[in-house]
Amino acid sequence: MKETVLIDVFWHAGFFLLLASLIIPFLRSLKIPTALGYLLAGIALGPHGLIMLSDHQLVLELIGLQNAEHVKILSELGIVLLLFVIGLELTPNRLWQMRHLVFGLGGTQVISTALVVGLIAWFWGNNIQVSLLLGFGFALSSTAIGIQWLQEQKLFATDAGRASFSILLFQDLAIIPILLLLTILSAEPEGGMLQYTLISLFKMGATVVVIFGIGRVVLKPLFIFANKYGGSEVFMALSLLVIVLSAYGAALAGLSMALGAFLAGLLLADTEYRHEIAALVTPFKSMLLGIFFFSFGMGINLSFIMDRPFWLLGSVIGLISIKIVMVFLICKLWRQTTAVAVETALLLAQAGEFGLMIVGTAVSTGLVAENAAQFMLLNIGLTMMLAPILAPVARKIGAYVERKTTAHKTTDTDNLSNKENHIVIFGFGRVGQSIANTLCEEGFQILGFDQNVQTVHHARKKGISIFLGDATRKTTLDAANLDRASCVVITVDDPDATKNSIRMIRQFSSIVPVIIRTHTYGDLDYFEDFEHIDVVAEDTVLSNSLSDMVLKLLGVIPESEKDVDPD
Repeated sequence: MKETVLIDVFWHAGFFLLLASLIIPFLRSLKIPTALGYLLAGIALGPHGLIMLSDHQLVLELIGLQNAEHVKILSELGIVLLLFVIGLELTPNRLWQMRHLVFGLGGTQVISTALVVGLIAWFWGNNIQVSLLLGFGFALSSTAIGIQWLQEQKLFATDAGRASFSILLFQDLAIIPILLLLTILSAEPEGGMLQYTLISLFKMGATVVVIFGIGRVVLKPLFIFANKYGGSEVFMALSLLVIVLSAYGAALAGLSMALGAFLAGLLLADTEYRHEIAALVTPFKSMLLGIFFFSFGMGINLSFIMDRPFWLLGSVIGLISIKIVMVFLICKLWRQTTAVAVETALLLAQAGEFGLMIVGTAVSTGLVAENAAQFMLLNIGLTMMLAPILAPVARKIGAYVERKTTAHKTTDTDNLSNKENHIVIFGFGRVGQSIANTLCEEGFQILGFDQNVQTVHHARKKGISIFLGDATRKTTLDAANLDRASCVVITVDDPDATKNSIRMIRQFSSIVPVIIRTHTYGDLDYFEDFEHIDVVAEDTVLSNSLSDMVLKLLGVIPESEKDVDPD
């Protein structure tokens, strides 16, 4: 019996490795998001897909997955790791930098959309509990699809990318109270709902205090020790141990394991090890999250579509329309441009993975009937399948509206007076654009200037806040609001122009920090007389990085010394 179970586990593991290594890259070559690829594969290879086309036993064994128990266990682990990575990315600094958009724009979107969808669900005969869950479930968009699109197209530096990212961040935050609401609504308490709710809230509060209390005292010394003496394998083991213990602690308190993993991510988010931990965990998260989509794809019955094609089509169009209208109106309410509002609305029009999870949990707890759940899962799945079409359409429509509305604008007519705590970038070539995307991913607001008309035109078509300007001219420095900027980055590919820019900037502000890109180490001498200036020489950085890689490859630098904390 044990041998049969072991063979079954190995078969599923081998199957998913084959899926990830062959089928998914093929789908991605066709510009199909990975999450959607797993969902389609689950539909095709599940008990309601290709298996229905043949009665031959060998075919059933090869292409059909009859036992989905192992799949469900792995998919739950995927959600746990997803919540951990979400917590890891929600640094206090990022939330503070984007607080107005995250909590204002994002919060309004989730609450207002949930109310509208919930009222419609209640109107169609669902009880209040189910209507609430459906409202919040459908209000959330797909983080996996949205973030992947923003990363691939390098849209974080655009206004639409910033607005979309802010809404997705709040939606990720909202999943924690939604999970708690789901736990409360699915329970059958003996002492009444109010008492059970208060007890659940107390448990959550106590769990948060315990995890954060222990973590603050223990984790940082442990990670320093592991990073210094243990090597990469020990560091990985410690990272996974933190996730497991936090998830297990939350489960002991009667809460979701995903909540514990989320708290563990928050705990490590503001440490110097955040990026290294993310690099270790993300591949596991991506694989297991793919299995999560695959498992839900297995549960979708395509024959259900044939029974109710018009109802499904109408509900999918209705849901997408509601979300487009709501996001557009809310973006306009938050004083976003029409181009940003249109692009953001189309990009976030689909439902997402958390909607799948909410509906799946509601079915397992008996809140939603199987037929109703199939209808809802198909709604979510079909809107996600339309995402690869809507995303490029959103980009084109946004660019078109941007061109129409800014064709006659100049730097003087644009409203730059409200800029504050922003980062000014002079020079928006390859280096400048890369810096802008990285900064915007971390929640910072950028303001770019370049002397090349084509560079400015290309960036502005994307909705990036960039203008034609020369850092040696007074009008450009006036528009940059240097007195209210966090810092200035100069990536101009001209040493003489850079020196002239520094002299002009220091006439405007003697204290604003400036970071300069230079070509050679010899250029550093000129800037020694200036205060609050940091200089990065390209030849030094590049030669050091290449030398370190060669030495590590040849074993001159031991593996255990990689990324060792200098303290």
